[in-house]
Amino acid sequence: MEWWMNAMIAVCGYLLGMAFAGSFLGRRWMGTVDISLHKLFKIKVTTGKYLYWKHFCGINKPPRPENLKKPSKLSEIFLSRLL
Repeated sequence: MEWWMNAMIAVCGYLLGMAFAGSFLGRRWMGTVDISLHKLFKIKVTTGKYLYWKHFCGINKPPRPENLKKPSKLSEIFLSRLL
């Protein structure tokens, strides 16, 4: 039981720290850190993450997801041209 309480305190402290860092350091810095973590851990980039980095964080050239790099369907081609 004590281990679970310590784990919950650690998780809550981490989330509060990240919220403080995001408000203090800014969205662009948090987006840049998020991109570097995606590259470090080789996490798949989704269209939602791409739009978040580009429009909310204000990063000029974020990494594009595979369906926007090499579109295969007509809807993907239209979306990649639109973005």
